[in-house]
Amino acid sequence: MSTFRVYGMTECKARQLARQATPPKLGEPVADYEERVQERFEKIMDSARQVPLSAAFDAPQYAEQFIQMAKKSGRARDLHIKYPKKVQVMKRKKPVIQTVWQEYMP
Repeated sequence: MSTFRVYGMTECKARQLARQATPPKLGEPVADYEERVQERFEKIMDSARQVPLSAAFDAPQYAEQFIQMAKKSGRARDLHIKYPKKVQVMKRKKPVIQTVWQEYMP
């Protein structure tokens, strides 16, 4: 059984990442902190960065429903479905099985 995940960037996730990456400075006014968070948020939304947005789904149609809800909830970009695939790679001259996430094409 495969699992599927939604990757991309939503307004909600970008705000969460901006807050995590922008610690408040000691004695900084709240307005200044919020302005720095907003600047970081805009950088994240304008970048090409994509992150996993959903939990694992057991079928791609559920991931598609998640995408539709994410689009309705605010700004979103590059939303797409990926699935895990095991590939063989060479590490230190030895074959190793590694899991990579590939884009799902229906």
